[in-house]
Amino acid sequence: MLETPDDRLAALGARLESDPSFAFLRELTAEHADAEAYLVGGIVRDASLGRDAKDYDFVVRGVSADALRAFLAARGRVDLVGRNFGVFKFLPSGWPEDAEAIDIALPRTEHAEGTGGYRDVDVQSDPTLPIAADLARRDFTINAMAWDVRNRTLIDPFNGRDDLTQRIIRAVGNPSERFAEDRSRTLRGLRFAAQLGFDIEPATMAAIRATMPTINEQRPARKTHEQLTLLPGALEYVTPREIVARELIKSFDADPVRSMDLWDDAGAIAELMPEALAMKGCAQPDIYHSEGDVWTHTRLALAKLSSPEYRAEFG
Repeated sequence: MLETPDDRLAALGARLESDPSFAFLRELTAEHADAEAYLVGGIVRDASLGRDAKDYDFVVRGVSADALRAFLAARGRVDLVGRNFGVFKFLPSGWPEDAEAIDIALPRTEHAEGTGGYRDVDVQSDPTLPIAADLARRDFTINAMAWDVRNRTLIDPFNGRDDLTQRIIRAVGNPSERFAEDRSRTLRGLRFAAQLGFDIEPATMAAIRATMPTINEQRPARKTHEQLTLLPGALEYVTPREIVARELIKSFDADPVRSMDLWDDAGAIAELMPEALAMKGCAQPDIYHSEGDVWTHTRLALAKLSSPEYRAEFG
């Protein structure tokens, strides 16, 4: 059994070297002497924790976008995502057509437009950019780690491994700035805390609370390639409702009681579902509900619905 995060990461690194599915990594560094490949994102976090991890995301330095695309195209199907993003969706030859593509990106910088909107950023890729600079644009320290494939070492400029060990959600750098760049990160932080059973460190939680009153802000709707015409005066949410729904569902699915408490403490319920707060202080007949008000009753019901006994009985 792999006991430590270092052991688990070493096992993951060994798999990248031995699994024929990732032969392209060895071929890349053999064909391009300056190439550096890094495994990044949630898989580094989850592998460290011993959690199942399926999505493989890589950052490749030292190779131009054109050279990287040609290299990948010779070994499978490749699609470029965005002109400036420098992200390739790569499906190696021999993989099932319905398999999840591997994301392979050049190092990137992001400059927020200042709207706080999801993906309202100017993204520029640069094959010479240090990996630490790419990691600096990420949301939380536990997501800002990279595994150096060639050297079998962890790149951890923001001490994400320490936060994993201490079970802490901490923003990269200044939390107020991170959430001003993209307000949906506040909900993402709550979701990670629920999924992983981590605590949110005080400065990060304070910034989440301070940002939450802006979560319902609207603006004139922007035209996209899917919307050739818009009604005059049409508005859209800066934080799209589908993003709110996604984070809510993932959070409550992982741990409904903790999510209820976290979202309440952060002010998210007050902003997004204010009707639910009417449960607080709503009395029930003691003869039937000695536990207290409707809010307390709901927490207890959610605890039962998510208990091992309930899941074993009803799936």
